[in-house]
Amino acid sequence: MKKIYIVTTYTGTVLSYLIRKISKTPYAHVSLALNQELRPMYSFGRLNPKTPIFAGFVEENIDEGLYAIRKNTMCRVYSLEVTDAQYYRIYNNIMFVSENRKKYDYDVMALIYLTLNRPRQADYKYVCSHFVADMLIKSDVGLFEGPSCGIRPDSFYNNEKLNLEYEGLLSQYGKEQRSYVPYVAKI
Repeated sequence: MKKIYIVTTYTGTVLSYLIRKISKTPYAHVSLALNQELRPMYSFGRLNPKTPIFAGFVEENIDEGLYAIRKNTMCRVYSLEVTDAQYYRIYNNIMFVSENRKKYDYDVMALIYLTLNRPRQADYKYVCSHFVADMLIKSDVGLFEGPSCGIRPDSFYNNEKLNLEYEGLLSQYGKEQRSYVPYVAKI
């Protein structure tokens, strides 16, 4: 068995504020990581951290890009145990999108459909929650029922199949583990 990590974030940008209001959840963005260090996290979002105009497949890191600018980003880090076969399918599905990233676009229309509470299926287009859900569904990870285009950011919040590992500032995630030096008593 292996663990994957699903990270929900709220950066406080105008777009994340609007998504948060529409989805009625404290977190507006969803990413998927294949290791506990969350390096990298895969998602669909801003290609340029300074503007939401250009968006697509992204590899995010805690201290780079938008997260370096928005150090007060709040997050929840969830873990999910998967089989070795599921883990490698997830990896291969993500790498397929990564290698073909020029074919894929951010699905701006899905945000409008989100306000209407209607799913929108579009070839080669994702928003963050659809991407993460699709990678899981295509890898036979039974986190959700139904199509990935019906998954919203709030579908991850308090999902009983996920283990909550951390909640707080994304910039502080893992700092306790990285700076921890075990005390050894001198005899």
